[in-house]
Amino acid sequence: MISVTWAADEAASTEEPVTENESSASEGLMIRHESTVVGYQALDVAGQKIDATFTEETLGTQYGGVILLHDVGEEFDSAGVISSLRHSLPEHGWSTLTLALDYPFEPSLYLIEEPSDQVSPDVEGAATEMSAEANEEQAVEPKVSELEQAQPDDKLEDNNESKSDEKAALPPVSNEQRVSAALSFIEAKSIERVILLGYGGGGELAISLLGSISSIEGLVLVGATSPDDITNLIEAQNPILDLLGERDFTLVQEAAKKRKVMMKRNGNLAYQQRKVSGANHQFLGLEPTLTATVNGWLLKQYIEQDDN
Repeated sequence: MISVTWAADEAASTEEPVTENESSASEGLMIRHESTVVGYQALDVAGQKIDATFTEETLGTQYGGVILLHDVGEEFDSAGVISSLRHSLPEHGWSTLTLALDYPFEPSLYLIEEPSDQVSPDVEGAATEMSAEANEEQAVEPKVSELEQAQPDDKLEDNNESKSDEKAALPPVSNEQRVSAALSFIEAKSIERVILLGYGGGGELAISLLGSISSIEGLVLVGATSPDDITNLIEAQNPILDLLGERDFTLVQEAAKKRKVMMKRNGNLAYQQRKVSGANHQFLGLEPTLTATVNGWLLKQYIEQDDN
């Protein structure tokens, strides 16, 4: 037997938190919720406003800026790795910027094999009956909704044209455009050194963008998956930290192992991989260790070398 589990694994900068309003419908009533995102910063990308945050360093010395790319299924300020790093790195001299990314909907399917030598007759019979009912339902021709029946054909066509015009007026903003806008924002702050940090699927995105973004001085991957082609990573000349948890997802473990082999095979000495003992994909309970590891690597690669 196989059990299935689904998992969804520029306005000027403001010094005070910006309040965003969210609304939801419940039993016909609109309930208004207020939430604050410290450092909220809307980026203007291709005429559209993209949610982002910017947190300036609080050490008193500007070491550089870190653009954090969130995981698939998360938001620009999701609790965990991204939120933890964006708040803690500024204490060590690194300004941080996070931004909302647009990922295609690709749910992960995890199949867990459950040993079962025998199937009871009752279960087998029920499965056969359900299969027969499903076939009958597929054979039934779909009904036209009452709304479609009430509207003339030309009215439906007008509605479709209106929706098409609306989509044409607001073309999708690619992740590459978003990251480029983030870079421009950081550079406008006179921050010369920029590091890209990708978490989970954000790491895969970061790898794919390396070839088209030349102003990035370093890359940090945290619990990252990999695109099929990691040529950009292999050919990268800047320092790379590949960080994952000892208890991270199997998919992440396999991707990290592949990257390590490929980087060693091609003699890329700028690449380092580290595994944090006891950490899971979210680094729950080990956020200080995560920050210390990332900050320690950044200091060693950029600041200590400058001092020498």
